[in-house]
Amino acid sequence: GGGSGADAPAEAPLVGRRVRVSGNLATVRWGPGLVQAPPPKRAPDAEGAEAAAAPAAMVEVVGVEYDDPGLGKHDGTHQGQRLFSCPPGFGSFVKREKIELGVSIQKALAAKYFAGMLEDAASKGQRSEEVDAVDFVDSKGREKSMSVELVGRYSIEQRQQRLESFVELALAETCFATRYPEDVWEGDWSLPNLKSLWLDKSLLDEWSDIAAVCELCPRLEWLSVARTRLRPIIRGRPLPAPSAMPECVSSRLVLQPFVCQVKTLVLNWTKVSWETLLALDELQVFPCLENLHLAHNEFSDGIPSDLVRSDGSRPFPKLRCLVLDGNGISDWRIIKRAIETFPKLEQLHLNSNLLGESLQGLVELAADQTPRRLTALFLNENKLGTWAAIGAVASYAVLELRAQKNPLTEGDSPLASPMLLRQVFIALMPTLMRLNASEVTVKERTAAERYILGLASKGGNPMLKALAECCDVAGHAERLRGIHGDVMGGDITEEAQASRSALSHFLVQVTLRPVGAAIIDAPQTAKRLPHTMTVAELKRLCQALFKQVPYDRIRLQLADPALPFGVPLDDDARELGFYGVGDGAEIRVDDAQDVKKCTKP
Repeated sequence: GGGSGADAPAEAPLVGRRVRVSGNLATVRWGPGLVQAPPPKRAPDAEGAEAAAAPAAMVEVVGVEYDDPGLGKHDGTHQGQRLFSCPPGFGSFVKREKIELGVSIQKALAAKYFAGMLEDAASKGQRSEEVDAVDFVDSKGREKSMSVELVGRYSIEQRQQRLESFVELALAETCFATRYPEDVWEGDWSLPNLKSLWLDKSLLDEWSDIAAVCELCPRLEWLSVARTRLRPIIRGRPLPAPSAMPECVSSRLVLQPFVCQVKTLVLNWTKVSWETLLALDELQVFPCLENLHLAHNEFSDGIPSDLVRSDGSRPFPKLRCLVLDGNGISDWRIIKRAIETFPKLEQLHLNSNLLGESLQGLVELAADQTPRRLTALFLNENKLGTWAAIGAVASYAVLELRAQKNPLTEGDSPLASPMLLRQVFIALMPTLMRLNASEVTVKERTAAERYILGLASKGGNPMLKALAECCDVAGHAERLRGIHGDVMGGDITEEAQASRSALSHFLVQVTLRPVGAAIIDAPQTAKRLPHTMTVAELKRLCQALFKQVPYDRIRLQLADPALPFGVPLDDDARELGFYGVGDGAEIRVDDAQDVKKCTKP
């Protein structure tokens, strides 16, 4: 409901609008209205007793629901009266002047990149041309000085700031909310060369505004709106016009027909629904979509079983990569549903889920011989805690697998070392070419297969017995015997095998390229590093190589041609393999002090 202020100025209703409160994202659920101010924190003295007995002051506030837990104080109740509803610990009342409302893309752009174009800056007509003193030598060799007015400098400065120069643009954590109004500059404008756009944690909440922004960026390929709260779309209805669009502006500012070129859409932490995604597909908002990121959206079922339409058509027919990390998925049949729903799917990311708590559906999945394009499966940080689960996963043929940070190799009392697990996967998965972001070499495969064959030849190994519950270990042993012959390996210990393999097969060639201001002139360095080196250890090595930057200021970034800004190595405890550091990788060594300077407004 609205507030109770009788003299409130006429303005658009606040309830439902996205706002920022001290930099935190929230949604207005009530107000503005008057509520009783809290009592003073200290008891009044005798002289103030009369003032204390007076009626409590009223203060104008709005009720908000924060996006993140721990920021609110209640569930929408004030002094026993419920004014709005939200989960406990997410609600709060804040003064009207402390909330920041959304702005147009023009204002967000101008605030970050063109401050001189805002209302409080000098206008073009008021801006005086700059006068410089120029020293020169006349024809007789005498040194002289004269004043020169650089006519047109303003125009030159504007040309240097042309929107056409933007290839990557980040309006993340700003008040950007809408495509309109055009309240900074007039006339036709666009971002014709923009390819990557980050709108994470902005106040954007309408898909129609996203579609309109895409029309401004005809070459846009990467769009991220993570941690926003977008309103759902009802299937069967057209997308409404963007809010605040002038009547004199047509619904399309670009040549017809416009086809959005976005190939990667990041919707992590948005609480988007499959119903909305299906509506977007039916409206052809993203017809070229190939990579869809849906991490941390509470999709416990992963993919519904009814996404295939009655006519046999499927949503997002060009989809090649689907990210479902952190959704609480525990049913292995998610893999089969993903393949059936998206026939061109090549990569499926299921990291940080609950897969492994149950093996339901996994054995049947491994036995399915239906042709498919899925060749890469990502299972880091799940619940793979038994050799039986590993055997079932190993029975599923893929070219690339990632399965790190699982209970089998983690915790105080792990059942196996990461090295042994790697050898088991390699030996039991003959199609595997990359494991945990590292290429499986011929030498490594030979060593792993001979090791497992030696254990099988000896017989009675408890690990192989557990693997055999969900995997044809005997069949694999016969296959390996046909390749390597009989191997007498009963005396080989896991420690000895792991030691040899670690030294021989897990060094990766890495180029360390200094990019920090203090070390930019230092030559790049090539090093062979163990795949299991942690980020903290690599930072110490970089500090020894590039001494001008202290250890606590070193920032590392893995260059990745698929990501404009690369992959930050931001967890000191992680191993290089977790981030996909392999042979030929380039790691940029930066200075945190430079990063802070670049991000200052």
